[in-house]
Amino acid sequence: MNPAVLRLAVRQLVSQLRTTEWRALILATWLAVALTTFLSLLGDRLENGLLRESASVLGADLVISSSRPIDKSRLTLADQFSLTKSEVIQFPSMIAAGDSMVLSSVRVVEAPYPLRGEVQTEPPQTASVPEPGTAWVEQPILNQLGVKVGDSVQFGYVDLKVSAVLLSSPDRGSGFRSLSPHMLVNKADLEASEVLAPGSRAQFRLLLAGAKAQTDRFEKAIKPRITESERLLSLTNDQPLTGNALGNGMAYLRLSALTALLLSALTIMLALRRFSLGQTKHNALLLSLGLRPADLVKLYVAQLLLAAAIIAVTGLLSGIVLERIADYWIADLLPQQLPAASGTSYLAGPILSFAMLLLLGLPPTFEQSRITVSQLFRGEEQDNASTQSKVLYILSLMLLGLTILAFLQAPLAAILLLVVLGVSGLQFGWLSQKLLHLACIPLAKKLTLGRLLNLRLNQQRKWHRLQSAVVVLLLMLLSVVWVSREDLIKEWRAQFPQDVPNYFVINIQEWQKPDLDKFLSERHIETELYPMVRGRLTELNGKPIKPQLNEEQLNNNALHRELNLTYRREMPEHNQLISGTWWTPDSTAAEISIERDMFQNLGLSLGDELSFNIGGQDIRGLITSVREVQWNSFKPNFYVIFSPGAIEGYPATWITSFKLADSNKHYASELLKTFPSLTLVDIDQLLAQLAGWLARLAESSALVLTLTLGCGLVLVAVTLLQALEQRRFESALLQTLGARSRQTQQLDLLEFALLGLVCGFLAAVSAEVMLGALHLYLLKIDPRWHFELWLSLPVLATLIFIGLSWLLRTPLKIEQCYQVLRSKT
Repeated sequence: MNPAVLRLAVRQLVSQLRTTEWRALILATWLAVALTTFLSLLGDRLENGLLRESASVLGADLVISSSRPIDKSRLTLADQFSLTKSEVIQFPSMIAAGDSMVLSSVRVVEAPYPLRGEVQTEPPQTASVPEPGTAWVEQPILNQLGVKVGDSVQFGYVDLKVSAVLLSSPDRGSGFRSLSPHMLVNKADLEASEVLAPGSRAQFRLLLAGAKAQTDRFEKAIKPRITESERLLSLTNDQPLTGNALGNGMAYLRLSALTALLLSALTIMLALRRFSLGQTKHNALLLSLGLRPADLVKLYVAQLLLAAAIIAVTGLLSGIVLERIADYWIADLLPQQLPAASGTSYLAGPILSFAMLLLLGLPPTFEQSRITVSQLFRGEEQDNASTQSKVLYILSLMLLGLTILAFLQAPLAAILLLVVLGVSGLQFGWLSQKLLHLACIPLAKKLTLGRLLNLRLNQQRKWHRLQSAVVVLLLMLLSVVWVSREDLIKEWRAQFPQDVPNYFVINIQEWQKPDLDKFLSERHIETELYPMVRGRLTELNGKPIKPQLNEEQLNNNALHRELNLTYRREMPEHNQLISGTWWTPDSTAAEISIERDMFQNLGLSLGDELSFNIGGQDIRGLITSVREVQWNSFKPNFYVIFSPGAIEGYPATWITSFKLADSNKHYASELLKTFPSLTLVDIDQLLAQLAGWLARLAESSALVLTLTLGCGLVLVAVTLLQALEQRRFESALLQTLGARSRQTQQLDLLEFALLGLVCGFLAAVSAEVMLGALHLYLLKIDPRWHFELWLSLPVLATLIFIGLSWLLRTPLKIEQCYQVLRSKT
């Protein structure tokens, strides 16, 4: 590039910082870069952190879980792919010390273990697994047995020395076994203990770890070989609860960011358009002095590159600060500190700044270079040969759109949102113009300025359509994101009333029921015990069920595991009968009530006969009713309920749940001391953690909302500039014809107030429609009216128009009026 052109570009860049258009351009780009950097860094750290946390929870990269001993072919296949492997056996077992006993979840392990994550003990141990003859035991077991480190506990027919307290460990298994207190035992002690016999209820796991390419190939090879008794767990298809919550939250943040990025792009495009038009006479002077059109393009490209470089640095620093703030808010969502972001994550914001300014800045720059000097001096725009400019605009917008979509990593959702926003913007612009004219009809008859207002509305139709579309979409999107988030949190909290149970008790034996009932009634703990019988669904209408189902139905988890079955005379109060009839209390027929989703997913019908294998025996029953189950009631719930006469005689354990106030939490300890073989699960901590996730995600999304609002206000200000310049000329003309300055201000105030009310009304209507659809189809909660939107949005839109016009426009004195009129001639 010519050094003289580069020096001129630097001088012009400094002087142009005084123009409103250039400031708006800089601010909009800075917001876009800061937002992009923030989400890129946070997303990369969350993704890496979630994968690492998932591996730590699983204890491996891949896990094959089975109700039977691991097939040797699995071990051979793992060796073929050079994967590190470790076998784990987990089962419930009574642990004794003297006269005390406690039911615990025993994990029999071998080195190396775990393959991902680490086991933490007190005191710390150098070995990765307990030495033969020793055990690592969690503190609740020690408390109930009354033993400490160094003492021995009885595990079957062997005594094991407690060498350490187990503080935390990965690979805890699934279901209630993961919540029970654990004990780690060396595999060398299993045979001597004789606690595991044929038919014992144990879970066998094969832990696998290796390079990502190796694990991916192994996963692809093993999937077709997985049997009914096996399940393949991986980092991607079995994220822990924290991973799902954070992953969904990140997707929510990225889609919310699309609004801010689109508003920034539109602001930059309008600001560049206005800036290029404002440079008409300056460009004419440069061309008349001998500057070639190609050098004029280079001049503005150099300015855009310099501006992009400055914005890239400042936006990058701002995004890093925002990411640090968000990191502070969500630090407790994962038990480990999030890993550092990759180096490429820091490039997203700067790349977007160059892409936005160059792709959106080239079309108006090329248009200016093609206009003749005479047209530039007269301030005329090029009317002919505009096909190239239109093509350039389209290509630039498409490239920018692809850049934004690549960053968001949600192309289908983003494209759908772009289409909806485009169509909605056109409709809002047309509707607002019609409503403005309808509202102006009575004003024109009653107000002195009404006729002038009507003339102005007719004259500014194009501007009103653009401004209305921008403001309505801005307010609608902000309202939907904000209100839907608040509604989701309220709905989640409403799902857990004050009396929701916070304790589960499982593994209750039949002979313990009378004493347990007495214990609970003496302490005024209201609860109900439910029997649980394990059974596997095998047949439908007398034939094997699987050949009768399609591929999608075969993936239902109810076909690949034993189900917890129960029997009752009356329907549970927290269930709702939606079809069929409940059996009579004295019924002796084998009848079944089935949960709605299982009923629909398996394509069942009332009157179908299901067969379950219970302890080697087949039990049949007719489906006579379908229930809606409130899974969030934190009460015992079952997919299948039998009539009492069908399975009442089969061996069963019992389960119950109840609510303990903070002042009665000591009853939990008394329960375990009285019934040491029971397993008590405290879910208060889980509820508190879920509430914390929602709160943190809401706080993080507030950053995106704030930046979106900033982008929207800048866009509104940029579009207002053109209107205020036109009104400045009209006010000067009216004042020279005898109107007072106060009257011209009142005319502007009346126009903007009317425009604000119309935009606010349309935003409220559209927000209600979108919120209703989101509640019904996405959030799965009951739609409701949001009357606060109907009151606040018209007022807010009016204040935005009046406030920005008051800030951007100053009253004219009579001498200034003459100067304005002369400048336009």
